[in-house]
Amino acid sequence: MKTLNITMRYISDIAKFTQEAMKVTGDVSIYKDKYVIDGKSIMGLFSINTSDITVEYPKEAIEFEKFLLDTFVNN
Repeated sequence: MKTLNITMRYISDIAKFTQEAMKVTGDVSIYKDKYVIDGKSIMGLFSINTSDITVEYPKEAIEFEKFLLDTFVNN
C-alpha cells in the first residue's frame, strides 16, 4: 500500500475522486483524524472535512496515483 496527502476543495473534486477510486482493484482508504473512510464511498467522503486527508491505495494502482498527483498535488 502507498499513501499520499491531498486536499479536496470542491464537490466536483469528491465526485472525480470517487469515480477514479472505483476503477482501482483493491481498497482505497481515506484517513482523517480518527476516522477511516472507504475512498469509493461518495457519501463517506461527504461526511468528513476533505482538507488535509491521507489516501491509502494499492501500490499497483499507478493510474490512480497519477490522477492524484495531477489533480490534487501538482496544482
